[in-house]
Amino acid sequence: MSHASGSNLATRGAAALAAALAFASAPAPALAQTQPHEADTPPIPGMFLHPEGSKRYSTPDGAIRFTFDRSGARVALLRFDGDPEVHVLRPVMAAGGGEIYRTEDGNIMLRVNGHGSITVFTRTMRTGAPASEDGSAAALTPEAVAFTQMIERMRALQAQARRNVGQPVLFTFQTTGPVPPQVAGLVLDAAQRAAEGLAAAPITNVHHVIITLGASPHVVLQGDLLLIQIAPALGYAGRPSSAAVRNVVSGVVAGPEE
Repeated sequence: MSHASGSNLATRGAAALAAALAFASAPAPALAQTQPHEADTPPIPGMFLHPEGSKRYSTPDGAIRFTFDRSGARVALLRFDGDPEVHVLRPVMAAGGGEIYRTEDGNIMLRVNGHGSITVFTRTMRTGAPASEDGSAAALTPEAVAFTQMIERMRALQAQARRNVGQPVLFTFQTTGPVPPQVAGLVLDAAQRAAEGLAAAPITNVHHVIITLGASPHVVLQGDLLLIQIAPALGYAGRPSSAAVRNVVSGVVAGPEE
């Protein structure tokens, strides 16, 4: 496949850019935003502020290790050791004064009991396992990346996507202003999550992924074009997850992971 140059990645397709900037207000076939289950009590603004911030945890056998960052007021972040994706979790109140942390498609990933103990849930451990604190950790924030480095790594993602999907996939970032390193890092992370989501979809006809900036995160499929909008001010919560991309590409708005 012939890759676009750095300048082409930033400016390719005025018509596509117009569509990308307009898609958030247009009737969308699928949006990667879900709400907590109705059976749970919705969060109250500010009630989930945790002074402990970001900490490391592990299960007793050490098989599962992760960083759990609760320094945000509305969402928490979690990254498992060995998994490049930072998962965005939304808390709801649970029985007994605890909290349940769900992914955007409704899966329970963590439960914090009223006395502070934590249970972690994974695909291979549906019933959960206790996890204990190992110490403090750095907050989970997007990597600061130079714009030129972002372009190079997005080119590598194109080659990776072609191998995984079996067809050429062009990744384009379109903006009209300067791109600070922290924003470039989030753009790159969004592209990586898109590549993972495409690879996880049972079948896809996506040939072009366009990433733009906006006030809120969205992902929309229009024919063979995947439009992704990210909100840099929200950090990792400002980009769709790989599961969200997979669900939209597969025609599933939300639902438990298989």
